[in-house]
Amino acid sequence: MRALTDRFIDELERVAGKAQRVESPQQAVQSLLDALRARQARVVALADCALARDLSLESALRRAGYELVTGREIARADVGISGADLAIAETGSLVLGGRVGDWELVTALPPVHIALVRTSQIVATLEEGFALCEQRLREAHQNFLFITGPSRTADIELTPVIGVHGPQELLVFILDI
Repeated sequence: MRALTDRFIDELERVAGKAQRVESPQQAVQSLLDALRARQARVVALADCALARDLSLESALRRAGYELVTGREIARADVGISGADLAIAETGSLVLGGRVGDWELVTALPPVHIALVRTSQIVATLEEGFALCEQRLREAHQNFLFITGPSRTADIELTPVIGVHGPQELLVFILDI
């Protein structure tokens, strides 16, 4: 599992994403709060996800004084926080799935996206990721979003620009819990 996690981190960093490993729920919450402070965030959009619930993240953010927003207000958020259903080591990609909801806006509108993923959710290849998505589609209709690094585009002269059509920064907390 460690080699798979290392490969995911290497590939994520290759596409300008950042990763931080955490080894306990307390370290995860503290590291996340530290990341928010370092970015001088005040307004946070938190997508509903199992890992955020397991960490009691909403109450920790409220206790720390952050304003939590949903719906149309997500456009005001300094940081969006979501879970991920999968992480793909081969490409450094995250896969999020579900029915239409705030989670899509949380990952796209704020200038910083922080994603939470467990080491057990990391798969080796895109093929494995697609197979798991296909299996979930058989169970229920849903959308999937693949995120590979911060948003990037290029102008006609092929000059790359980060953050024009989405987050300028992607930070992934990898929880070994």
